[in-house]
Amino acid sequence: GSISQRGPRMEAKSRVLLVDDESAITANLAPFLQRAGFDVAVAADGEEALQQVAAFAPDLIILDIHLPDIDGYEVCLRLRGQTRTENTPVIFLTERRERADRLTGLELGAVDYITKPFDVQELRFRVRNALRRTSRETLMHPITGLPTSSLIEEEIGRVAQDPKLTVI
Repeated sequence: GSISQRGPRMEAKSRVLLVDDESAITANLAPFLQRAGFDVAVAADGEEALQQVAAFAPDLIILDIHLPDIDGYEVCLRLRGQTRTENTPVIFLTERRERADRLTGLELGAVDYITKPFDVQELRFRVRNALRRTSRETLMHPITGLPTSSLIEEEIGRVAQDPKLTVI
């Protein structure tokens, strides 16, 4: 994948899959998200979205509900049914404003529900915040609640800098 310079070490860019059959939205939103520092893939329907998920392994999915083949709810349901994607954050981006639609999206495990028309800066911040929450959740082991190796390595690095301590 591509990498970007962020602070003192190199980190991979977060991968975002944008799923919408309206080419005007993907043509504008994909470059905007790329300029914001994300790797972006685009899909125009549900089946293509599922193929892109397998090939691209996105860190987050922005998903329209109205798609020409299977709807966004079904795509989300299928993602939740696979171990590899059951925790991938999904943000629904849709023209559906009804309470029942929002509740259905949230019940399926979406981390956010944004209605069209939308503010691109707000969407960018919501994507960033969802990715931050996801990365924080992976710092603790889901069963034991103990820190994962990345937290342990960070603490060892901090302690190793203290001249009063010795690390064995």
